[in-house]
Amino acid sequence: MQSILELSVLRLKRADTPAFKTLKKAAQWMMTANLPLPHIIRPCGRLLYDLRFLLPLPWRRLKSLLYVQPLFASRCESIGRRVQLVALPVVTGHTLLYVGDDVRFSGSFAVSSGRFCDHPTLRIGNRSFLGHGVTITCNHEVVIEEDVLIAGDCKISDYDGHAASLESRLKGPLPSADEIRPVRICRGAWIGAGSFILKGVIVGEGAIVGANSVVTHDVPPRAVAVGAPARVVKQTEPLRVTVAGPKSLAG
Repeated sequence: MQSILELSVLRLKRADTPAFKTLKKAAQWMMTANLPLPHIIRPCGRLLYDLRFLLPLPWRRLKSLLYVQPLFASRCESIGRRVQLVALPVVTGHTLLYVGDDVRFSGSFAVSSGRFCDHPTLRIGNRSFLGHGVTITCNHEVVIEEDVLIAGDCKISDYDGHAASLESRLKGPLPSADEIRPVRICRGAWIGAGSFILKGVIVGEGAIVGANSVVTHDVPPRAVAVGAPARVVKQTEPLRVTVAGPKSLAG
């Protein structure tokens, strides 16, 4: 049975009488109306607009200094200097966290681990950047080396979440050793927004992973990989190959 309010809204949408037509026009005007803005007050309006975003900054910084950073540091096995945090990371499970110097977290950050290994370990190297919404599942080991850039909404996992075979999923035992494989993102790599880095993957030094890619295999150093699954499309620079010269016979 419809209520009086529901019937009135339905009649308003239909506008099947002069009264409801007038009400619908009034509602449409309210939804689309704009007040005129005199040119003389535009500078004041612009100042208020900027202050709307600037005024919360001191409070967020104070909150980070007195609350967020001490709490997160207490959860880490070790944490470096000048770590920048906007929000308190959510860490579930017993992951061991090692965070280097000058690491920046630009927003929410989550880490989870299961019951499979005794000492799952996450290492984040110096000067690395992790964007808003980055999620890491660490059941064995995930290593993020120095100067790595990880854009927002990326997911990194060293385990698929469930066993591959139906029989194993139905039995529900611990996964086999080969189903949990460490992930390493090497120095200077850049992971584009929304990408998935899956178990056993090594992203090479200076490599680039395009946005929304699904990386299932290793990415060579200084290569660009894109797609789902990700494929190497080019090299950003030639690989440096060192050739040993002949040994000196003097001596």
